[in-house]
Formats: sequence, structure tokens, C-alpha cells
Amino acid sequence: MIIQQGAYSMKLSKSILLASLLATTTSVFADDFISANGVKLTVGDSLKTVTGKLGKPTEKNSDFVIWKLKNGNKVAARFDQYGLSNATLSGNVSTDYLYTDGIKIFLNKESINSIEKKLKYGCYHEGWGEGAIADYVVRSGPEGSINLIFNTWGGDITTKQLKSQKVSALSLGDDEPFGEQKYCHDQ
Repeated sequence: MIIQQGAYSMKLSKSILLASLLATTTSVFADDFISANGVKLTVGDSLKTVTGKLGKPTEKNSDFVIWKLKNGNKVAARFDQYGLSNATLSGNVSTDYLYTDGIKIFLNKESINSIEKKLKYGCYHEGWGEGAIADYVVRSGPEGSINLIFNTWGGDITTKQLKSQKVSALSLGDDEPFGEQKYCHDQ
């Protein structure tokens, strides 16, 4: 009888441990999200779930699914076997935001300079495409598996000017930023 109670107690302890581990893992993913037109998008959401939240996509191809939001902004999303793997929010309306660690970073309201001050950790990347392009990247999620990318671009401008411009795209997911790493700092 004592052996059976011990086995039951051990199974119960393993179940409690597993449940608390799952709750902790889920809360890490749930901490970072994009709020687009009042809709919460998180890594792992299914295409069906996102379509239910945002409506019918305006474009769908093998790489991305794109939604034009009622407020004029756009969401471009990529999905894999686990669900939403990357979402990028872009546009001119500053009511949409990316949420991380209790902080809201608003599209077209914040600059890379202000984001660096709010988040206090991350890496600044700069590159060149059809003009200067800058990203501020923060690793988040379990073991830094999620990249939060804040992006801006401009013509032939200096780094100081680029970092002072309003952020025109916010991304959440597994996309790796481009460009040369310029500055990194920890909390």
C-alpha cells in the first residue's frame, strides 16, 4: 500500500512539474506580441487564427500572407509547421504597437534612439539597400529564439539622422536581421 501511494505521489509530482513548466514556457511566448488594429498576434498563432482575427488576406503567396488593415497599416506574416513564425507590421498609423516586457513600442511614434532607452538591451544594425536601413534587434523568448526588430530607412543620411527617424516597421519572430552589427549592449 505504501509503495502504491509513493508511486501515485511521484506521478502527481511529475504532473505538477510538467504543468508548471508548460505554464512558464507559454507565458514567455505570450509576453511578446504585435497589436495590429486592436488584434493581438503572437508567435505560434495558426494561419486560421490570424485570418479569423484580421479577415481575408489581401495577398497570399508561398513566402508571405499579407493583410491590409482597416486603419491602413499592413501585416506581412510567414507561417511554418508550428504556426506564425514571423509577423511584420508596417504603415503610417501610430496606434499599432509591439509589446515586450511590459513596454509598448508604437509604430511611427518611436525612434531607434527612444527604443534603445526604453529596452536598454539589444543590437543596432545598419545596412544599405535603396538608401540607409537600420534595425534595432532585441532577442526575446526562450533562449533568445524570438527576434523583435524595429526598422527604419531613409535616403543618403547619417547614422544619427537614421536613429532619430520614426520606426516604420515592427517585426516579431525568427527572422534574422541583415547588415553589420554596430552596437550591442546588455541590460
